[in-house]
Amino acid sequence: MSERFRPGDGVVVREVVDDLVWTERPVTVVVDDPDQLVLHQAAGSVTREPIDPSERTDYLRIMAGRRWTLRDKVWQPPGRLRIGRVGQPFEVWRISTPDEREVAAWYVNLQEPLRRTADGFETLDHVLDILVAPDLSWWRWKDEDELSSAVEHGVLTARDAAAIRATGEAVIADIERGDPPWDLTWATWQPGERERTAPGAPDRPEGAAG
Repeated sequence: MSERFRPGDGVVVREVVDDLVWTERPVTVVVDDPDQLVLHQAAGSVTREPIDPSERTDYLRIMAGRRWTLRDKVWQPPGRLRIGRVGQPFEVWRISTPDEREVAAWYVNLQEPLRRTADGFETLDHVLDILVAPDLSWWRWKDEDELSSAVEHGVLTARDAAAIRATGEAVIADIERGDPPWDLTWATWQPGERERTAPGAPDRPEGAAG
């Protein structure tokens, strides 16, 4: 798929493991151009997730077993602004204040590059992340232990993990130079009054029922 979406279009971002849907998240397109792709996931939107919070520590085992059932989940406030680019191996998520008027932190989500589909995009989270101060004055790795666990469970190979970390290190180098690979002016963006609510995610094959 190469056709771009228009601002206000409702699309779906799916995480996919071996052609099985792991998550579905309805979002609204803010910008889709050659330089950046910006999506907004609204508070109150209904996502589809394979686990509930009580299973958070077991999610790598569940993923490795390729058996799960997606469940509806209401996305709690605040909404999430996702800043990225098709083909780029990470997105930057704006962690907002509760009213979505200011940025509380930047969250670099390392992931498979976004791929266009007829109704949105596909990707898969790469476990390791980076949390960054709003003014770039500090950063820290997040979920380094889970990256090791992903290798132990066979979700990732050791080579995969090394490449993922190298991607993160390149982002950190840009941050430390004061040249982050995203537009900091998104810090002051607010959901537009005319922005359409993204539709519910249409069905696609998911993991086999457990």
